[in-house]
Amino acid sequence: MPSEKEFIMYQKSTIYDIIRLIKKDGDRTYTADELEALLNAYAEGLEQA
Repeated sequence: MPSEKEFIMYQKSTIYDIIRLIKKDGDRTYTADELEALLNAYAEGLEQA
């Protein structure tokens, strides 16, 4: 089982990955529904890994 420090590190790396996905198309704006769909797709992809 990961330590609290490792868990925090995993959370931060996940946030970093999501920021990179959103900024990949820097001129685009996202609706709340689109962001939710992006986050869900990211989470589902992690579950399959």
